[in-house]
Amino acid sequence: MKVAILYDAGSGEWDPKDVAAVLENVREVQTCLRRGGYETTLVPVVLGDVRWMSRVQRADLVFNLCEGVNGHALFEDYVVAALELTRIPFTGCRSWPVTICHRKHIANGILARHGIPVPQFTLAQGNSAPAGLKLPVIVKPSGEDASVGIDAGSVCTTKKSLRERLAKMSEQWEDVLLQEYVEGREFNVGFIGREAMPVSEIRFEGMPEGSWPILTYAAKWHTGSEEDLATIPVCPAQVGSDLSKRMVEIAQTAWELMSDGEGYGRVDLRVDAEGQPWVIEVNPNADLSSDAGLARMAKARGWDYRTLILKVVDEAMARANLVSAADSLMGKVMA
Repeated sequence: MKVAILYDAGSGEWDPKDVAAVLENVREVQTCLRRGGYETTLVPVVLGDVRWMSRVQRADLVFNLCEGVNGHALFEDYVVAALELTRIPFTGCRSWPVTICHRKHIANGILARHGIPVPQFTLAQGNSAPAGLKLPVIVKPSGEDASVGIDAGSVCTTKKSLRERLAKMSEQWEDVLLQEYVEGREFNVGFIGREAMPVSEIRFEGMPEGSWPILTYAAKWHTGSEEDLATIPVCPAQVGSDLSKRMVEIAQTAWELMSDGEGYGRVDLRVDAEGQPWVIEVNPNADLSSDAGLARMAKARGWDYRTLILKVVDEAMARANLVSAADSLMGKVMA
């Protein structure tokens, strides 16, 4: 079976470390697939060049690691939509959840309308502090992921600091999300298809003075930084069974609502002082690196990294087989 591994080739503006990180994940996935008996080919995606579409059509499956084009996260939406047009089976979520979850204000609205607990939020209108939101609030780009645009100044406790933050953010991003900050513990629940993974917690221990216990860009991507060293993932989370069950139930409802239980991803939650879980974000196609959250959850479940990658492949192929069977049945009905 031939598998094309699709990834963002980056640009000349990328830091060499970022290029190396992408290629490292590509190579480790390729190694897992080869050891699983698959024939692989690497297919980079470059802005303005769509020849990758014809290349993936020679494969039996696309392993989609493309999280954007030239580092722009919103272009991921277009890549996944193009994969759907090729009719080649591919790993990860379809274009609808990827597109919607890249617009956090829309995703939050859908979740809230279906009764899923989401902190109060609004899309910024100018630089004025909106009525109806309780301080503190967290300010972040509505169309980014991977903690882009989140730093020590993202949580605002006064109207003055909020106005200043909005002015700064509006210079870079068109859509800026404001959301009531939930003080409490932070958890993640991962999914492969409809299968929930062990609950993981992010502990914020020894954060730099003046920093809020949040997962900033530096904490996530600047290895060895103060924020990175103070952000400790623990999986499985050390939490009571009742709370764990409640978080998984809420996360599963949110995940299946947004993804229809297809692909893989992660739901991020915060639990307040009263023990109420709140959905902070739904993340389709979460990071699949061997040192990232899903791999950590897989290890807690008893899977090694190769098993995780093959489970992702199995989910994609099972979904493709269902579609093929449905198409075949429809053809017989229409005949």
